[in-house]
Amino acid sequence: MKPQRNYITSFSNPKVKWVAGLKEKRNRDEEKKFFIEGYREIKKAITGNPNSPIPCLPVNITSLFISPECFLGENEESLIASIRCPIFELPRKIFEKISYRDRPDGLIAVAETPSAMVPWNSLQTSETNPILIIEGVEKPGNLGTILRTAEGAGVGLVIVTDPRIDLFNPNVVRASTGTIFTLPVYIGDLTEVLTEFKKQGYKRYAVTPEGKTLYTSVNLKEKSVFLFGSEQYGLSPLAKELADTTLYLPMFGEADSLNLAMSCGIVLYESIRQRSK
Repeated sequence: MKPQRNYITSFSNPKVKWVAGLKEKRNRDEEKKFFIEGYREIKKAITGNPNSPIPCLPVNITSLFISPECFLGENEESLIASIRCPIFELPRKIFEKISYRDRPDGLIAVAETPSAMVPWNSLQTSETNPILIIEGVEKPGNLGTILRTAEGAGVGLVIVTDPRIDLFNPNVVRASTGTIFTLPVYIGDLTEVLTEFKKQGYKRYAVTPEGKTLYTSVNLKEKSVFLFGSEQYGLSPLAKELADTTLYLPMFGEADSLNLAMSCGIVLYESIRQRSK
């Protein structure tokens, strides 16, 4: 039995303006809501990662906006049936107005914004999975790509310190392909976080162009925390001071640095290479 649907047929419907407004941070902050667009992203949001020793961000979906004219596959209806919330059905033209994408797939979920502060009381880190700390990240797409890479590289926890962006920006969700919901991702204070992981016996590596040690020459099989800085300014002096070792990636051309997400990927997969031996 299909859940009851509310049909929206006018661009002037208040719900259309309301959900489209969640693209803006000030509206997300005011409403304490954010939106998740796309089949894959919504699927991951409601599934999460029950096998993670550290809880992922909880997602409570409060409404669902759909447009069957935009569906790309055959599984959309089963996904819709699994979500218990008010459902609003829109024609393609109106859905395209509220969508964040050029080619929407007909699914947008609105969810309550969860608290993203580090849950120290339930933090059970793995002995082998590395931890990633991103300081002052400025570009939502970069953060999303980093999360996607981090999950693929077996990272156990990502902590964003001094964020210049909203963790629930639609571009973060989209670029992460929903891994923001299947990987523990939190916001924390840099000094507090690094002090805590030192107590837990982690080696703290700051990755920076001014690093003293080549990233491939250290033992990354041990408990490791990797620190990366913002795209424009890199790591703060405090981050480099609190780290145990500073690492660098070799550069042979005229460019003086790599894209933040690419740098993360290179170091994380070197960690995988060493741990898999």
